[in-house]
Amino acid sequence: MCTLYGPPTGADELVVDDDTDWRRWSVPGDAMLIAEGAIGPAFVRSRMDAVDNAGQFGGGVRGAGASLPQASALIDEDPISAWRPDQSTQLDDWWIEVDLGRVVSAHYVELDFDRTAVPLEFFRVLFSDGEPFFSNAGVAIDGTLRYNRRERFSYSESYTVHIDLNLVPIRYVRIQADRLRPGAGLADLRVATPGDNLSLGALGRGGSIEVRSLLGAGDREREESEFLSSLIIDGDITTYWGRKEGRGAVPVARFTLDLGALFWVDRTRLLGDFSGLPTTGERARTRFGSINYLWYQLSGSDGSLAPNGTLRWTPLGDLPESPRNHRDIVHFEETFKPRKLRYLRLLFGMTSAALSGVTAEMQVFGEGYAAEVVSRSPLFDLGVAQNVTAVDWKASLPGGTAIHIRSRTGNQLQEERTYFDKNGKQLTRRKWERLIPSFRGPVDTTRSAGSDWSAWSRSYQKPGQAFLSPGPRRYVQMEARFLSDNPQRAAQLDELSLRFHPPLVAATRAEISPAEATPGTPIVFTYVLRIVTEDSDRGFDEIEITSSADMHYRGIRIDGEAAAAAATPQQDGFRLRLDDRLRRDARVEIDFESTVFVNRTRYETVLFNSALGTDVRQRVDEGDASADVENETVSVSLPTRGPMLQNLELSSPVITPNGDGVNDRLDIRFDLMRLLEPRRLRVRLFDLGGATIAELLDSEAMAGKVDLVWDGSTGSSRATPGLYILSVEIEGDAGDERLQRTLGVAY
Repeated sequence: MCTLYGPPTGADELVVDDDTDWRRWSVPGDAMLIAEGAIGPAFVRSRMDAVDNAGQFGGGVRGAGASLPQASALIDEDPISAWRPDQSTQLDDWWIEVDLGRVVSAHYVELDFDRTAVPLEFFRVLFSDGEPFFSNAGVAIDGTLRYNRRERFSYSESYTVHIDLNLVPIRYVRIQADRLRPGAGLADLRVATPGDNLSLGALGRGGSIEVRSLLGAGDREREESEFLSSLIIDGDITTYWGRKEGRGAVPVARFTLDLGALFWVDRTRLLGDFSGLPTTGERARTRFGSINYLWYQLSGSDGSLAPNGTLRWTPLGDLPESPRNHRDIVHFEETFKPRKLRYLRLLFGMTSAALSGVTAEMQVFGEGYAAEVVSRSPLFDLGVAQNVTAVDWKASLPGGTAIHIRSRTGNQLQEERTYFDKNGKQLTRRKWERLIPSFRGPVDTTRSAGSDWSAWSRSYQKPGQAFLSPGPRRYVQMEARFLSDNPQRAAQLDELSLRFHPPLVAATRAEISPAEATPGTPIVFTYVLRIVTEDSDRGFDEIEITSSADMHYRGIRIDGEAAAAAATPQQDGFRLRLDDRLRRDARVEIDFESTVFVNRTRYETVLFNSALGTDVRQRVDEGDASADVENETVSVSLPTRGPMLQNLELSSPVITPNGDGVNDRLDIRFDLMRLLEPRRLRVRLFDLGGATIAELLDSEAMAGKVDLVWDGSTGSSRATPGLYILSVEIEGDAGDERLQRTLGVAY
């Protein structure tokens, strides 16, 4: 459980600061690491030894002909320990076999003999990708292995044996003595690979794999089941996807892989081995008639969206159409500069004449810490509805890294129950209730956010910042998003804490009128605030309203009567101080003037009690505050369509920049509308021939007023008398916009 503290101020604090706390957070599988009281992205290795983490995939020593209890010494990474059969071992029993747990693309294999004794002189090293033997009926025989490659050594005196494999897929390695040599033992086995295969953990990170064929064929377009699709990322080369379509079908298919997090990726490999297809019986015709790809196009995406809402894709590689692709090439590889990728898409051609598109494994490699991963806390229960006032955290942030923290709150939970019998089999509730008590198993209860929960807040900018989600609420959830622009650096979150206290008032609701505005036009708004109290409430005497738009206070009414309040302007709004503390049910109306440039501009309100200090605060909820106002929101909308550039004004159509103090300069003013993200803005002057004579601005800008001045300068000289064109240009997703005006210069 996370620690709860009660500081001397009377407030409480929830602290997350050890491994037990962090393990209660949801993490995207193997993309994150929890250790030494901290949480952060895990490191993806390149050129790694597949023996190191064979156990993670269920691998290990598969068997040994002798001294099986000591066989693990071969893979324990200890060069001193060794597997050494005793002197009585027969030749046929001097063997050991290691299972890597999944198929890997191996650069090479190295085998170390025990240096305290003599090495074997005559022996074999055999490799298998997992292909079994098949019965005469073409059925795989369980427990059998076909060795696809073997290396024989004779008169060897080397303590270290190196075998180049050139990225051949292997899963099993067997060492077999051909001649006994007393005392010989094996100390270490290494299998060098391109690195951690990111596709293997995709499903565990919340990712997915989608396979579609007959693209563009309408009703005939086929989407494979999750099970069949997952066969190409399961680490088993004997399971595969392939499809033979009917004649006349559209022979195009697509794989879409979601890695579940944003990684630095630089290589993909497609293993088209037919190891899972029968070599005997009538079904052997399927194997010997199968092909891989006629052609393919590989693309990647970091998850960013195009204007139409689909993923933006970047080409990563392509395979031109060639007959050699059918069977001569079995392993297809694309390498590229490291780039941030979460999604990979393979579009490829098929044929109706054979089982085509055969893919046993899709491997993905890279190096470095994940570029973006997200972890979420459990639903913290504060016991009763409380006001969370601040979020604090301690973190390690090397250059180029960041942690974005968000919150959400609510009072309701949804519960989902899962029923099991005593053997662990999942049942429906009805079947579970029909069992006699001794046959019933456990009932798991999963709790999730209910219907009244708020949306995720915007990201907190600094530790100790005021809480951004609604309150008072009983439940809180936090989210931490880890970002990095350098694959060799990662942020780490060491501690996170929430400060909370009882509410100032039992409930609040607020809405604004009017809820729609004309862009760039000053309007007087009324902010309606409904207060609901209980006898134990401490009340408030200060009201703070903030927004991204400019604001000017005009007046306040409480229950329809004008009230006295001292207004203090602030950088992003104003704060009101009431003469008397408000501890009763009331309707408060606050008038202010504001100019809106961005659609859905919000006006946020926080209540304070001056006797309790600025750390004790209560954020106001939006909702139905008055029957006279119907919008139930504190956001102001703009018309859905309209230009990004408006209200371009020039101080004069002609300027005379001769230094006499009269009309020497041009004042330029215009409004930028609906820009939620920075966009490139350029303001330039052209002569009538189209040549640029002055560039007044070239930078990124967001919605708001823009004021510029031109003094007639063109750089090293003054503009000559004549007519010029002033051009204002802004870039947008749906296209650029431009406003122009004619300007005269005279002396």
